[in-house]
Amino acid sequence: METCERCGHPLGVGRYCLDCGHPAPGAGPTDTAERPAVVDPSRPAEGPAPPPPVLHAPAQPRFPLYADEVRGPRPSGPPPAYAPSGHRAPGSSRPGWLPWALGAVALVLVATLGVVLLVTGGGDDEGSAKDPAPTPTPTSEAPTPTPTPTPTPTPTPSEPAEPGEPENVARLATAKVPRTAPPNTDVDGNLVRYEARNLLDGVATTCWRMPGDGSGSTITLSLGAETTLTQVGMVNGYAKSSPDGDRTLDWYRGNRRVLVAEWSFDDGTTLTQNLEQTRRLQTIDVDSVTTSTVTLRLVEVSAPGSGRSARNYTAISDVALVGTPA
Repeated sequence: METCERCGHPLGVGRYCLDCGHPAPGAGPTDTAERPAVVDPSRPAEGPAPPPPVLHAPAQPRFPLYADEVRGPRPSGPPPAYAPSGHRAPGSSRPGWLPWALGAVALVLVATLGVVLLVTGGGDDEGSAKDPAPTPTPTSEAPTPTPTPTPTPTPTPSEPAEPGEPENVARLATAKVPRTAPPNTDVDGNLVRYEARNLLDGVATTCWRMPGDGSGSTITLSLGAETTLTQVGMVNGYAKSSPDGDRTLDWYRGNRRVLVAEWSFDDGTTLTQNLEQTRRLQTIDVDSVTTSTVTLRLVEVSAPGSGRSARNYTAISDVALVGTPA
């Protein structure tokens, strides 16, 4: 068997050495063979023609690809020992066990921290709702006695008037009226009722009213128990106004108003009250009469007003009964 002229490696079948890529003897002309010179006929001959340039053909595929990097003969001696995966060649250094131990410790610490966070919750939702009470630190000293807190006095709610002090007891009464006008809607579309209880609610902008002229009509007010009255009175019309665009609807002037009223009590006492045309509460003094019923008779009533607020209803916004329960 022939050997390579360059590296001495045994040649096999082929035109090149399988080790270094050198052409094998007898492989025929190579790409580096000289080529005949090309003479330009248009150029006059002057002396000897220069040697033709050596043209190199494109590099041929070589096998193996790193064979042209080999310089000189192959190193003699046996090939280096092969170590299977997971084993080290004799004489090689082995890393110590310390990195593995440190890694195991780190994993244990991370796992421990995760367990602690799961047990304690780890969030601040509970703390934002209610802070946990601090755990007292045990000491060798005797515990300090906790002072007894001074009880805070409970505020006393507003007490009713002292016995004998007059007050408006109309809120304790009930009213029986002759007739009641049907409900209606105001300029804003709200439903408005004109029931008898509006006489006793202490609100001047609500009212009881009846259709037409209420002259001669009677309203009965029941106190539920004997009461010593010292003063009676009323708001003698519908004391309410409603804005309507650039004008105001005056329901006090538009409805009928009570001009003269008569108050009667259980003992037969009767008082006559002349009323002005004003929205304010008008009262009359009573000579300490004890009664459980008050009869209010409408003696004289005004005509209805004029304009857009005119309404043919007799109205009373409020009634006052000032006294003390017996």
